Amino acid sequence: MADGRLHVGFVLPSLSGGGAERNVLRLAQWLIERGHRADLVIPCFAGNYRASIPRGARLYRGRLPHTDRTFLREVQRSGAAVTALGVNPVTVTWIGLILGRKHPGVRVRRKRSLYASVHILNRYLRNVRPQVLVSALPSADAAAICAAELTNRAVPVVVTVQNNIAADYAPEWLAAARTLYPLADAVVAVSRGVAELVRRSLRVDAERVHTIYNSVPVGRIRRTAQDEVMHPWFAGGEPPVILSVGREAQQKDHPILVEAFGLARREVEARLLILGQLSAPYRKRLKSLLQGHGVEGDLGFAGFDENPYRYMRRAGLLALSSRWEGLPMVIIEALACGTPVVSTDAPYGPREILGGWGDLPPVGDAPALARALVATLRGERPTAEALQARAADFSSEKAADAYLALFEKLVRR
Repeated sequence: MADGRLHVGFVLPSLSGGGAERNVLRLAQWLIERGHRADLVIPCFAGNYRASIPRGARLYRGRLPHTDRTFLREVQRSGAAVTALGVNPVTVTWIGLILGRKHPGVRVRRKRSLYASVHILNRYLRNVRPQVLVSALPSADAAAICAAELTNRAVPVVVTVQNNIAADYAPEWLAAARTLYPLADAVVAVSRGVAELVRRSLRVDAERVHTIYNSVPVGRIRRTAQDEVMHPWFAGGEPPVILSVGREAQQKDHPILVEAFGLARREVEARLLILGQLSAPYRKRLKSLLQGHGVEGDLGFAGFDENPYRYMRRAGLLALSSRWEGLPMVIIEALACGTPVVSTDAPYGPREILGGWGDLPPVGDAPALARALVATLRGERPTAEALQARAADFSSEKAADAYLALFEKLVRR
């Protein structure tokens, strides 16, 4: 830090289309724009976020057989520098023996995959020497902590907890987190509720737990929200669209949203459009839930889109029906577009964002969710300007300043 610039390595399992990955990419982008160096270490080089990779980031991948070669070629064509780190099977076995003795409580499936990630990170730390290592998602968190141990903790490790660990983590990863997370130099929780859960459930010292809201580039979202949408439902004179953005997962509870939509359609004219990676059987199942209401044609699917904001800006409202969350970025993104939000009162995050700014029906209550959808569509909502002002409370600048202060403190220590 002699010249005031930091060198931060970010670890992600892959570049799949999730909120945790998006948040890390945004933070890396912010650091680069401020003149710092940001590396992305991706053991399993695959995913959807090609266009969101920050310009100027240096990428490191594992030379593994399950690398998505098409994705790799697309990233390289975009001009990003990608360095392959070889994996020696003998070394992976050696790492497994060491860590198995050191942490016998870590009993996860596909252990060899974890040890391979540790090997890749160990090579990265020894060869590239970042000043701080930041990880997101359980497997990357475990690999980062273990790799730092193998290098005698030469670099501070910051683990970011992006979700409700009690509900989202599989039992094996929750047990691993209880063993490993107390060894991290800092644990960043994305909401106050998640921070309290980390302290209580993972027994991490309170002074090592920090609450930093995920970064949201409000200005950039507003600009990209102006992009054109070709979907016919957004043409002039069409009924309002209820938009849902989320992957196929029990957490997101799309079935309860579809049931609520069927009830709401008895009172208001509207359509429901879901953005996200949903399998054909899952889509068919959701369609079947509307058969009794006779409005199957009003449910549509648009797949994954790296720019969901253009849909948000034109939607009548954004609906989130999750059973649990950490800090749902999609709510803040919709507010940045000036779009009203209805979200279940899921632990944790929605109430911290929406308290006083949108309806929060109980989790799993389709009639209550339907009433909230109807009330919001009928105009019981804050103005677009007020919603955008609320989104500014979660701006990238505020989040990144907090991260930067934490990184500088750890490096000085």
